[in-house]
Amino acid sequence: MQILAGPLPPLHIRAVGDWPADRIDPDGYLLLADEMQKQLALIASQVVYLPKENIFTQATVAKYIYLICKGTVRVSHQLEDGRSQVVAFYNAGDPFGLQESGVYLNSADALTECYLVRVPLEQLHSLCDREPRLQKVFLVGAMAQLRMSQRHLLLVTHQRIIKRIAGFLLECSCQMEGFDARQSVLTLIMDRTDIADYLGTSIETVSRTLGKLEEQKLVRRLDARRLQLDIPGLQRVLQQ
Repeated sequence: MQILAGPLPPLHIRAVGDWPADRIDPDGYLLLADEMQKQLALIASQVVYLPKENIFTQATVAKYIYLICKGTVRVSHQLEDGRSQVVAFYNAGDPFGLQESGVYLNSADALTECYLVRVPLEQLHSLCDREPRLQKVFLVGAMAQLRMSQRHLLLVTHQRIIKRIAGFLLECSCQMEGFDARQSVLTLIMDRTDIADYLGTSIETVSRTLGKLEEQKLVRRLDARRLQLDIPGLQRVLQQ
């Protein structure tokens, strides 16, 4: 992990929930008042994590909440039987760092080179006491994580694995980073182990199901990580 010197970049937090139209920019991020940006810049810092580097570990003391400026973060939870369950993939504009009773509920690792803004929780709480409007802004973080949990639950409860894979590919296509909408090409940032852990299945099943989607011409493999998607066709799979 590297701490970057210099001024903090403008904070872009993905808007979740009901916000007035004049509070959201054309890219779907919250418009934060200049004074709010300045107050956060006084306590926050920008850090860089390399691919596969751990950001924090489940059950350790929670010191920071994080906001992604660039990159993709994998959040996972270690189950009592020792298995690891990937619970979310976060991208630019997503806050993360859910904690309870002062400890992190999950672990987080950088999948790509990640530029993050980290905000010390203790100082953030003090700032929220002085600036109550910030409380609503950072509720977005909890709402975003709840939204991701709901989407994940919907995916893993599909009885048919082909629906889980189709839903996962559609979910990835909704992220601006990694998806070329003009050519309908998705670059998978995560590997098949991550996909299997996210969908509650095995690597072999993921590979076999991707093969079936390819046979049905709903997916065309361009190389090991790039897939051309038939978005309407994958949507029909979910509706079956």
